[in-house]
Amino acid sequence: MTDVCEMPVKQPQTPSKALALLLVVAGGSLILGIFWMASRYPSLLGKAASLPGYEPKSFVYTNVLMEAGADAGFWEKVVATFVNWCWSMRIGMTFGLTFGAMLHTALRYFPLRTGDSVYLNTLKGILIGAPAGVCVNCAVPVACGLTRARNKVELALGFMLSSPSLNVIVVSMIVTAFPWQFAAVHFSVIAIVLLIVLPLMVKMFHGTQSAPSAALHDMAPVERPSAGDVVKTYLFNLWKLFRTAVPMMLAAAAMAAVAVQLIPFEKVFADAGFAMVAAAAFLTTLLPAPIAMEVLVAHHLFTAQVAAPFVMLFLCTLGSYSILPMIYLWQEVSRKIAVGLYLSFVVLGIAAAHAVTWLM
Repeated sequence: MTDVCEMPVKQPQTPSKALALLLVVAGGSLILGIFWMASRYPSLLGKAASLPGYEPKSFVYTNVLMEAGADAGFWEKVVATFVNWCWSMRIGMTFGLTFGAMLHTALRYFPLRTGDSVYLNTLKGILIGAPAGVCVNCAVPVACGLTRARNKVELALGFMLSSPSLNVIVVSMIVTAFPWQFAAVHFSVIAIVLLIVLPLMVKMFHGTQSAPSAALHDMAPVERPSAGDVVKTYLFNLWKLFRTAVPMMLAAAAMAAVAVQLIPFEKVFADAGFAMVAAAAFLTTLLPAPIAMEVLVAHHLFTAQVAAPFVMLFLCTLGSYSILPMIYLWQEVSRKIAVGLYLSFVVLGIAAAHAVTWLM
């Protein structure tokens, strides 16, 4: 029998470590509070209120900083789309960068306790992501912060994919704006991706190890960090995240700006055959749209009496995934998961487009 005196004694937190914990909790709470109260939820409520008569200026942005007239040239329209996308994403991306760096810092000093169950970890990510109200593009820096802090990939991806789709305001917009068939098919697709496709892909292509890039973005955490250590590590993590996420964001904006000018959507919507719907799915899944943009665009198409398969396709694929999380996954997690999730949304979007026609 082990002598009582030989049993390990849990060391109390030192004042410096307690202060460090207080600092990261206060910093994270401040970032979340400002984002939720000053931006995200007022913005979502405004989008819900504007839904009945909303006419989108573009499929990839909501706020206009640079106007391009109907007679503007191709490149002028591309530049305007690029600028307006960046302007529409400025607050969400600022939140993603600052909060992602905070998570990376906090979880390196105070790690989460997660088991090896891919399904349970995915569910945890979903429960954290649903109230966050972050578009899939702005969720990328947050997911970066989680994976770089050596947390489970499925936790980060559960957060990233649930945040734009399962927010309570977005859900209520879908339920109230469309016939039940559209809502049923849409949430079936989201459930299949989150509860089946995502955990299976992580198990098949990644396993339980940390993301391969995690070690490249770490500062060695001191055993008993002071407030100064936390601030220094946070600034380091913020810079590393800014240096990688901002170029990804700008590349995604540039590709989207060119794509939406090249595709003649009026001609596309005139043909609801299988081939045209499938071709559209490959594009809409990649477009980096703001949160709730899929609801606004799909509802506009629905009221304009565009064919139901296209309405359903935009509702299921626009904003659920995009080129930005695909680049992140390709560079930092797994190329197979990056492509696999993209193809999953494409295939399920095509299936949903035709399923809703059958149900109606």
